[in-house]
Amino acid sequence: MPPRIDRILLIQLRRLGDVVLTTALLDDLRRALPDASIDMLVGRHAAPLVAGHPLIRQRIVLEDQGTLGTALRVRASHYDAVFDIQGSMRTAMITRASGASLRVGWKVRAAPVAYTHSLARGGGAEYVVRRRRRLLELAGIEVGDSLPKIELTERERLQGEADLRSACAPPEGRRVAFALVTSSAARDWPVDRFATLGNELLDRGITPIVLAAGTPASVVGRMRALCPRAVIIPALDGDRDREMRRFLGVIAACDVLLSGDTGPAHMADALGVPRVTVYGPTTPDNYAPGLATTIALRT
Repeated sequence: MPPRIDRILLIQLRRLGDVVLTTALLDDLRRALPDASIDMLVGRHAAPLVAGHPLIRQRIVLEDQGTLGTALRVRASHYDAVFDIQGSMRTAMITRASGASLRVGWKVRAAPVAYTHSLARGGGAEYVVRRRRRLLELAGIEVGDSLPKIELTERERLQGEADLRSACAPPEGRRVAFALVTSSAARDWPVDRFATLGNELLDRGITPIVLAAGTPASVVGRMRALCPRAVIIPALDGDRDREMRRFLGVIAACDVLLSGDTGPAHMADALGVPRVTVYGPTTPDNYAPGLATTIALRT
């Protein structure tokens, strides 16, 4: 590492789950460099996930200024270290433009000019947070095993509870949130099976909470037809940022999240909510931390 690091930039632009997973590295950076300020560069869609995080001094949103404008802003910020977790040509360019004396990233095509330290992406089955931590180790930073973290205010948690009550969810515990779809049909667990499980849970006094935001209406309709007593939580706000924060509040108010391999599973980890994840073609070892509260099942 350089002799002194006062300003750090962490880059992870896209995919909701990837942004959540990368927040685990903030604990390592804070522990190793307790006096440094840490900024995070994210994409607009994922920006609400890191709002209010206590370890992030400043959240930079790529779309606010575009790639060139962001590169100029990063350059003017005089970072001592930049960790490019995203590893795209665009983020490599921004990293190079930073002028930081320590620039760490993956061995992408631009790596020889973009980074001072780079690492091959490949490797065996390994929890993706552990793999990303290898970038920090490459720079001489000692890492731990903390999970990702999403920070919710008390008001946001109360809003999540209120949103559940408004949808006629029971006022007490025994709520299992269902995220019915993933970003790929190959990873989806059939909605008929969600419905069968939902009815069995209801017979045991446990309420399935269907997170309908971002779910095709046909899928929600099928779930409603097959499991009519399930509680459906629709999109809660027309503003994307507020919608995401309210979505997180609802997850935080549930006891368990059941889903396929998708971003909300990592959100549950980051909110301290136990989760059961049904994996299809993806490898659980890569995307589940292997704790008693993070159960991974293979179809």
